[in-house]
Amino acid sequence: MAPSRTAGSSLIPSGESSAKPPLVGLARSLSSWFHRATGRLERHPVAFHSLSGVAVLAIILLLASSQALPAGSLPILGICLLVSFLLGSLCLYIWTLQPESMRRPKNLFLLASVILLAVAITRYFLFFIPSVNQALPNVPLSALEYSIPVGLGGLLLTVLFNSRLAFAGALAISILTSLLTSAGLRFFLFSFVGSLTAIFALVGRKDRATLLGAGVMVGLANLYFILVWSLLSGATESLGLQLLCGAVNGLFVAILSLGLLPVFEYLFEVATDFRLVELCNLNHPLLKEMILKAPGTYHHSVVVGTLAEAAAQAIGVNPLLCRVGAYYHDIGKMTKPLYFVENQANARDRHGKLRPSLSSLVIVSHVKAGIELARAHGLPPAVVEMIPQHHGTRLVTFFYDKAKKVQDPDLGEVEEENFRYPGPKPQTKESAILMLADAVEASSRTLTERTPGRFQGLVAKIVTAIFSDGQLNECDLTFRELRLIEESFIRVLCGVYHPRVDYPGFVFEGPAARREFNQRELSRAGILKFTLERPPARGEGDDDRGQKPTKEDQDRHHLPKKGRGDHPR
Repeated sequence: MAPSRTAGSSLIPSGESSAKPPLVGLARSLSSWFHRATGRLERHPVAFHSLSGVAVLAIILLLASSQALPAGSLPILGICLLVSFLLGSLCLYIWTLQPESMRRPKNLFLLASVILLAVAITRYFLFFIPSVNQALPNVPLSALEYSIPVGLGGLLLTVLFNSRLAFAGALAISILTSLLTSAGLRFFLFSFVGSLTAIFALVGRKDRATLLGAGVMVGLANLYFILVWSLLSGATESLGLQLLCGAVNGLFVAILSLGLLPVFEYLFEVATDFRLVELCNLNHPLLKEMILKAPGTYHHSVVVGTLAEAAAQAIGVNPLLCRVGAYYHDIGKMTKPLYFVENQANARDRHGKLRPSLSSLVIVSHVKAGIELARAHGLPPAVVEMIPQHHGTRLVTFFYDKAKKVQDPDLGEVEEENFRYPGPKPQTKESAILMLADAVEASSRTLTERTPGRFQGLVAKIVTAIFSDGQLNECDLTFRELRLIEESFIRVLCGVYHPRVDYPGFVFEGPAARREFNQRELSRAGILKFTLERPPARGEGDDDRGQKPTKEDQDRHHLPKKGRGDHPR
């Protein structure tokens, strides 16, 4: 027998939770402090702009320390003007050609931090190269310069942002790092080729193991460029050592990206594709807890994830974010699972003795509980924001109508605002898709006849109602995209509720059909005939030879009353 567990007890044994090393608790406390600090800074955008300015100043100081540039104030002024132009162009590119979410001050600080990291790694590699050359005099400095992992900047920008922004950022990094070496043109081309290869190697990839593959591709691109440059310059004396350093460069890129990417993801709470794939794992603690506490909500979330992902693919937005948002959009229902109809399999209705206004408050409260659970488990803000936005400011229609029916006219009319979710409305296309998918999946379970025509009518009514309620006013969905979303919903619903042929020899319709099936099968087998409504008439038990069966035959073929309605399984 499974051990009993009191309500509210943890699913994790106490011994296991207490056995965590102290370093894990220290890391969690430091990270929570950092996230609280950055959360306060986000309320004051000037603070993040100031941090970005500090990062730009650090880039200028690193470039000014280069021995390849002449000393004096004029080169420093030139560095300031060049850095201002490159980073200003990047900001203008983000402001005009990138999505609105990229314009957040926190993202600008992240961009400046990645560029600073790439410049700093190049500077410190160049600082230690003379020492390595003294230890290995047979390896020329030109060969050692090929081991500097400049392509790391383009790789990180691709994962943390997107390939378009990474291309522009890689160009800026290549220009800035070329100022640190005496071979400016050669190093610029070398770093830009490696960065482009890293960008193209990661397009469409959603697994961290591809970072190793990207490092290998960068190494191969380095070998190709070194060979081409050696042939162009006619200097092939140390070609073998140069090729070896170029291959080591790819190894450095792979190792550093595997170590630094999780740091940027966690500190800046970026929902990269790698992070979203990990959250899609159904073994995540929140999802495992949901399937135990709220199995109906769990199944609903999985189907909503399929609907949302198909719709996102149809209109060209992030399907992975839609699926993850669907998996976690109702995690707040785990706090009071029996107050939601999908989890009331055999339990009594908990709302029967509650006032409609109180029932509405219980239903709406799962949004706040879900946000708290998501933040406690470290979900990215892009996923957390979808929890309140997938309801927007919609009306809790069932309890609102119930309140209007039971309301005393002398007490005035029922206020509609008291039965609405707090919002906000969907701010992104992904959140709007999740709102539509959630409503469509829930409504599809009310259909008794599930045909493509019924699905088409249901989806059209749901989308029209949400649009008419003004829930899509703050996202930039177009009418064409809404039509594509509807078509994808209908296609997925027809697949989920697909028909099946009847299984020969089995009847699954209900108790009456099962009784009829049992009687027919027993009669066909020549076994004692019986009915459940009346005792057998005289002579009804005669067999085919006109003789009555013996008592042993009756006992052998007798079905107990309890099992008659359950046969066959």
